[in-house]
Amino acid sequence: MNTNRSRLIALGVAALAVIVVLVWLFGAGNRDEGDEEDQVTAATPSLSHSANGDVIVTLSREQQAHIGIKTEVLAPITRVREVTAYGVILDPAPLAALDAQLVAARATLDASQAEYARAKLLHSEKQNISLKDFQTAQARFQSDWAQFNLLGQRLADEWGGAVAAMAPAARAELVNALIKRAAAIVRVAVPAGESLANLPAQGETTVLGDSRPLAAQSIWYAPTVDPNLQGQGFMLRVEAQGFPLRPGAAVTARLESSAASERGVVVPSAAVVRTGDAAFAYVQIAPTRFERRAIPIRAPVGKGWFVSGGFAAGDRVVVTGAQALLSEEFKSQIQVQD
Repeated sequence: MNTNRSRLIALGVAALAVIVVLVWLFGAGNRDEGDEEDQVTAATPSLSHSANGDVIVTLSREQQAHIGIKTEVLAPITRVREVTAYGVILDPAPLAALDAQLVAARATLDASQAEYARAKLLHSEKQNISLKDFQTAQARFQSDWAQFNLLGQRLADEWGGAVAAMAPAARAELVNALIKRAAAIVRVAVPAGESLANLPAQGETTVLGDSRPLAAQSIWYAPTVDPNLQGQGFMLRVEAQGFPLRPGAAVTARLESSAASERGVVVPSAAVVRTGDAAFAYVQIAPTRFERRAIPIRAPVGKGWFVSGGFAAGDRVVVTGAQALLSEEFKSQIQVQD
């Protein structure tokens, strides 16, 4: 009896010992696996710099897998160069007033010119007019001619050569359309430092707060420089097309250059990361090396940004995990400083 009890106790102790050993082995295995994962995620990526001064981040394949790095190959693209300009819809009242002055000045000039021609004929042939009256008619004609030219120059200085060169009837039609808000003249300027080598071939404007674009019917150079923007200026005539064109409304214009097309690539929006006021994209230059390159985000195209320099067709950019890669870079910089 006692013998059976002793055997049972011995078996129980042995079973308990086996359970303890198994639990310890299982726990040790889990700790090793966790330690290995921690080593992968906690490992500090190494940093270096390219000849251009760009930061190069080196990540092992295990680190890349943990972050979820995915890349995309850039394809070449050719596009007509475009720039974005900013400005306002002009008030047509000054143009209407100036055009009215020109019409009156033209009528006065025609009358004084006819009087001068008559006085000249009478004085030279029949002498039925005094020299004083002839000179008076001549002076009046010259004065009216100078006044008319002065108004024409003012028209060109304020509204551009295209408006000044219009025939009176065509300009009257334009003024009538502007007053009725059926059309508008928009003055825009590209940002300082940007420029177009030629007059834009096409353009469209968008009024602030509305997404409907208005195609430009004609484009000409602005006669003066905008004191606020200080950039190359243009004037655009747009048709209302049922849209309320209110003078003073801010607009954005997309201007298409008539010069040669540009070749470059489109960097996907998913590849762009920002730090401060700058934007960057990571290019995989080796299986474990990623170079951070600055990217100008001034030319949106489809789902990305058109870039004509700094990136080339065939470059492999990071489209998934770029932000995590930037975080790893900054984390590494902090650890190096410490």
